[in-house]
Amino acid sequence: MDSALQIIRKFAVFENLWIAFLLCALILLYWYAVAPFSFFKKLGIPGPAPWPFVGNVPEMSKKPKQLFDKEVTEKYGRVCGYYLGRSPAYLISDLDLLKQITVKEFSKFTNRPLGPLSASTGVQSKVLLQAQDEDWKRIRGTITPTFSAHKLKQVAPLVNKSCETLCKKLEKIVESGDKANMWRVYGKFTMEVILSTAFGVQRDVQTDQDEPYTPNAALLFRQPAVSISLMIFPFLRPLFKIFGTLLIGSGATEQAKAAQFMINTARNVIELRKQTGMSQIERKDLLELMLKAEIKDSEGKQVSKLSEDEVVAQSFVFLLAGYETTSNTLSYVTYCLALNPEVQEKLIKEIDDAVGDNETPDYNVVQNLEYLDMVICEALRLYPPAPRFGRLCNESCTLNGVKFVKGSIVLVPVYHIHRDPEYWPDPEKFDPERFSKEAKQKRNPYCFLPFGTGPRSCIGMRFALMEAKIALVYLLKRFRFQRSADTEVPLQLEAPITMSPKNGIYVKIVPKT
Repeated sequence: MDSALQIIRKFAVFENLWIAFLLCALILLYWYAVAPFSFFKKLGIPGPAPWPFVGNVPEMSKKPKQLFDKEVTEKYGRVCGYYLGRSPAYLISDLDLLKQITVKEFSKFTNRPLGPLSASTGVQSKVLLQAQDEDWKRIRGTITPTFSAHKLKQVAPLVNKSCETLCKKLEKIVESGDKANMWRVYGKFTMEVILSTAFGVQRDVQTDQDEPYTPNAALLFRQPAVSISLMIFPFLRPLFKIFGTLLIGSGATEQAKAAQFMINTARNVIELRKQTGMSQIERKDLLELMLKAEIKDSEGKQVSKLSEDEVVAQSFVFLLAGYETTSNTLSYVTYCLALNPEVQEKLIKEIDDAVGDNETPDYNVVQNLEYLDMVICEALRLYPPAPRFGRLCNESCTLNGVKFVKGSIVLVPVYHIHRDPEYWPDPEKFDPERFSKEAKQKRNPYCFLPFGTGPRSCIGMRFALMEAKIALVYLLKRFRFQRSADTEVPLQLEAPITMSPKNGIYVKIVPKT
């Protein structure tokens, strides 16, 4: 009898332990799968209902990110929120609030939200896009003079040389009667420019079918397969930080190999200059300017200079920022001109009147072409390089009645703001007159954000615009672009990282008489 009671008691204890374990498991499951998704409800901020575990990732995966942001904002308002996995993300398109976040209260939103691949270490962790706090401030301050108007004028001859090659390539396309994907054509062009101006590599990318740079760069713009998993399961990030570095080091993935190839390119050029003494030559490229860049105190003493790894890292990010975004911009301008011949004729007249018969257009003349600037800005409005940008809240605060919690993400839906009818009447129409001096003075400047805004805006903005303007002047002195049977209307877009034409851009190229 006693032994039977003991057995029953043991089973009772075991059952109680099992019940306690199940309760703990259920509590942990609730804490992980459900509890985080009450964040916006507690703050009184509207947004789409999240799924357990995955937040709003299922809806986001069904359409391009720019369209998802646009639909959410139109449904829930200028201040709303959704969940990137378990991470809450404010979606802010209120212009006064944007000014607070990106400029007036910048110290509370200094850093960018770090993406899954930013967990890596080594050279890639030192790029300006990922640098944080004091590291970002030091690197940004050191390389900012590199993008001054004076320094950009020094590298303009390198851009001119690539533009001449681009024109010859289009002439061959016209002669052969082949149709050309202008997005790919411009991709080769911008790769050649960024190699010569940022990496110091002289390579005829536009005509060399076997060059390795463009295919490696293209790989870097694919959406990382690991990104969605890390979005849903952020606790895996520390593991990715360890093993991701090993992957990059061993070249076990295509993207890792591509990143390492471009990093090695910059490092090899620096090493060559050291060995041959080329660094002593006044070579006018961004790599050399960065190698010499330094910050001095009020007494003229050097207080900061980039390390070799940091120089390599910035060369790497210049490739990312300067290759696809500029080729996208040129493609969109070409597309818009082909569909709007009256705009193209007005622009051609401005270029012909200002540049005349000069084979090499004057740098200052090109930069001061007002209508050219208006055309590019309108193309950037309709097709911004990045459909959104983000900031990380590093200090809880309340701005304009909205409470922001430390550690949360703030996203700015640039694509939606650029097509908001409240700011842009008839927003789908291509109309460069929106960017006349008079029109700009009447409009809130925060409704046009192709390069971000505030201290953390795109540092390469001047370079990108310079390159695009010079290229368009070269082309429109020689060619016209027309709509063809292969021109896609409306244009389908995708945005794994930058916003690109899904099926390329095809137009008819006609030589000017």
